[in-house]
Amino acid sequence: MSKTKAPITAKQIVDFERFHFSEQQCNQLYDMICVDDQINLDVTLPNKITFEYTQKQFIESFMISRQLWLEGIIDQQFPKIIRGLCTSSKITEENKVIYKMVRAKFKHLCYAYRGFDARHKRPFLLGNITGLLGLIQDGFKNDKSSIVIPNAILLNSLWNEQGLSFLKREAYRYFPCDLADFTFTLHKNVKLIQQQIQKNSTLSAHEFHTLRKQMSMFSALYGTFDVLYSSPYHHQVFQYLATINGLMGDYHDILIENKLNKIQNYFFDRFILPENISTRLAIFIKYFQPQ
Repeated sequence: MSKTKAPITAKQIVDFERFHFSEQQCNQLYDMICVDDQINLDVTLPNKITFEYTQKQFIESFMISRQLWLEGIIDQQFPKIIRGLCTSSKITEENKVIYKMVRAKFKHLCYAYRGFDARHKRPFLLGNITGLLGLIQDGFKNDKSSIVIPNAILLNSLWNEQGLSFLKREAYRYFPCDLADFTFTLHKNVKLIQQQIQKNSTLSAHEFHTLRKQMSMFSALYGTFDVLYSSPYHHQVFQYLATINGLMGDYHDILIENKLNKIQNYFFDRFILPENISTRLAIFIKYFQPQ
């Protein structure tokens, strides 16, 4: 599908900076991130999925995500946590909470870029640091110093004034999508999910993780809508997507543990998608396909 778009002007980009959200709104968004994988097996989707949004709503959804991310990278405790992980995979429960908070804000901004930016992809440095944060977290959750220490050293080399300046520069390059682009991209992602499920009767852990990241994006986008434009509709859609995200997240934790303990090859060993996940994915695909 080809679409002709009016270019975003420099003035418009500057105008985006007028958006500012209250501490309460940012706290609500973070609370949403904390439950975007909460499982509720009783929730269903609404009778119809509708796409009735304005470009201003996409801009607001991105801007609150970026504001929350900026608050995460200035956390004073986080650099100390990174330095500690440069020598040991041990981390206190209190520091695990801080680490999880910062990583969650990185992940959410990546999803905001994939959903609300016209390029529909996460920036290079932001994306790679987010991946690094996940790798380190998998390592210390499974007490694997060989994974934690070298990656923490790499992250520590990036977590300085110059590195954070590059990160912020990336995060200030934002080009808002319009409604046609947003719906086209969501439908395209639904199609990719459908193809991945139907292509093979089994999945590798890597393919499962790719599938899960797609669903995490949907959950994050609708969770943001639920915070900014609260309604029974948005809340119901978000809860359904969060349930799929949570079920897939729990299963992926098992796959990671099997990988790190050399029980299962992450790329080559294959398995059947669990029924409680496949059933809900089939319903999601049916409802989110173009009507």
